[in-house]
Amino acid sequence: MAIFLLNLLLQAQEPVKDTLSIGGVEVTGQRPPESQRSASPMQVLGEHELNDLPGSGISDALRTFSGVTIKDYGGIGGLKTVVVRSLGANHTGVFIDGVPVSDVATGQTDLSRFVLDDLQAVELFVGQDPALCQPARAYASSSIVRFMYRSQDTGVNKSGFRAGFRTGSFGLVNPSAKATFRIGESTLAGLSLAYNHAKGDYPFVLKNGSLPDTTLQRENGDITALNMSFRTETRFNDSAALILNTWLYAADRGLPGAVIFYNHHSSQRLNNLDFSGSLSYRNKKGRKELLSVLSYTNAFLRYRDPDFLNQNGGLDNHFSQQEVYLSQAVSLPFGSFFNAGFAADLVLNSLNTDQYTAEHPFRATGMASASLKATARRSEAQATLLFTHLHDRNGSATSASRTELSPSASFITLILSRPLIRLRLLFKNSFRMPGFNDLYYNLVGNPDLRPEFVNQFNGGIIYTGSKQDFSFELHADAFRNIVKDKILAVPSQNLFLWSMQNLGKADIRGVEIQGNAAYSHRSGLNTRLALNYTHQKALDVSLEGGPTYKHQIPYIPFQTFSGTASVRFSEFGFGISSLYNSHRYVLGENIPANLLHSWWTHDLVVNWERPLGQHVFSLRLDVSNLLNTQYEIVKGFPMSGRAFYLTLNFKL
Repeated sequence: MAIFLLNLLLQAQEPVKDTLSIGGVEVTGQRPPESQRSASPMQVLGEHELNDLPGSGISDALRTFSGVTIKDYGGIGGLKTVVVRSLGANHTGVFIDGVPVSDVATGQTDLSRFVLDDLQAVELFVGQDPALCQPARAYASSSIVRFMYRSQDTGVNKSGFRAGFRTGSFGLVNPSAKATFRIGESTLAGLSLAYNHAKGDYPFVLKNGSLPDTTLQRENGDITALNMSFRTETRFNDSAALILNTWLYAADRGLPGAVIFYNHHSSQRLNNLDFSGSLSYRNKKGRKELLSVLSYTNAFLRYRDPDFLNQNGGLDNHFSQQEVYLSQAVSLPFGSFFNAGFAADLVLNSLNTDQYTAEHPFRATGMASASLKATARRSEAQATLLFTHLHDRNGSATSASRTELSPSASFITLILSRPLIRLRLLFKNSFRMPGFNDLYYNLVGNPDLRPEFVNQFNGGIIYTGSKQDFSFELHADAFRNIVKDKILAVPSQNLFLWSMQNLGKADIRGVEIQGNAAYSHRSGLNTRLALNYTHQKALDVSLEGGPTYKHQIPYIPFQTFSGTASVRFSEFGFGISSLYNSHRYVLGENIPANLLHSWWTHDLVVNWERPLGQHVFSLRLDVSNLLNTQYEIVKGFPMSGRAFYLTLNFKL
């Protein structure tokens, strides 16, 4: 206190008169979304778009993307697989929260098992996800579908409860619930449960040449399914998180058969009991990132067909498959412009069944990937090399090994700043191994099958712009896929005995155009319009002069179009979507007898959400196939007509 009371004389330099002191200036901007910066064609539906999209299944969301064809075998619980740019469903990798989902028996993923509840985003990458820190397995497929579920926020007041109930046409009863609660100070856990039951007895119109149209009712299309998941997320700090995810799916469903000459009876049944669990750890600090994944899957399937004519009085097939998966990935910076990513995966698959010529087939797959990304102010380039080694063991009798190298490269650059135009290029080489069914299934399997190789080429333009509250973007891509040693089922001794064979080559060429526009006003009005168009020719060029030479591959439409529009204001939302598939052929010979006609469908949704204190109540009405269009995606499997669904949700 005495020191502060002293009167001291201080001396300092006189300030220079022509020097000005200027306060700090902060410049802010919005980072463009990843879809506008990705060299790999990418399409995204975020949480808001999913809420305003008609439908309740994963396939309803994916079918709005350009270049996507959903193979739907009808029925509420019918099998649904995704085909991207005319490549088979076996070439599409499916990832949930960074963990792969697979089926070593068929090589395809049935999308009907997954639900949209708590889904934060659906992403489709053609070629590959450009992220550097990801499993090596993500580079193995020709395209990637990624489902990202809502992350558990570890804030103080994030425990809660959500309950929902959905009902509607064809006997649908679908209650669901989710509870979120805290375990300790840094862990948040979530337990969700969903029950789905439907009769699936929808009417359809049977056309049979010059005979009068007949209205019949779909049989054996019922489903009873249970989805249960438990998830924990532990955050150690702002950069590190440990996620445990377990999932149980149990279902009993009928498989409606093909409707042929008024015979629409079917008694086939499918039972599933699947369990999967995964543990993943991610740590990201600046440009350094680490990802570790460990997962286990046990899937049981029982297929019954009591009407199948054999000496056993029908079919009763059992399949039990297991998968153990380990992955370690890391990304590191090298200087100011370069980043590198490295990953190593180990996949162990086994299957037990009495329906194979093989005795308990087993497959071990080792993968290693190295990626290098160079980033400049206007451009970005990435190159990846994937090493794959597979070892198949057919019981104790025979074994086979295969090693492949799969390169890929991508490039994107800014060619104009006003307007904002980017050019992107992509090349990717990939292959898919035959599934266990292709190799060993009784009467059909061929153990000498070779892998199916694909070379993908893509060149595109991205145009983006904004003005005040309005934003828009346009993507235009030309692509070509060359498939070698395509695996197909062909007749062998007669039309009742088929075999799997490598038939040769397919040449796929096409154009995709995607347009998106959005308007957001401070009053709370938000509108969005998305238009997607694809034109493609997927030609069989295996044997020059053959009956199918330069004919369109079965079930690939020449043109597809999807359009979605949504309006949201205050508590109300409205959305409508339209989907068009042009004509296509059900067999390799493009003759009138094999023609499947084009179709249009239109769906709409109206929703209302009202906060009640700290709680939220929402009401949603979906109308699918608004104009009651009668159509088929797979010949002989009629789709349902107009249907109404009402959903109630309450969040605490």
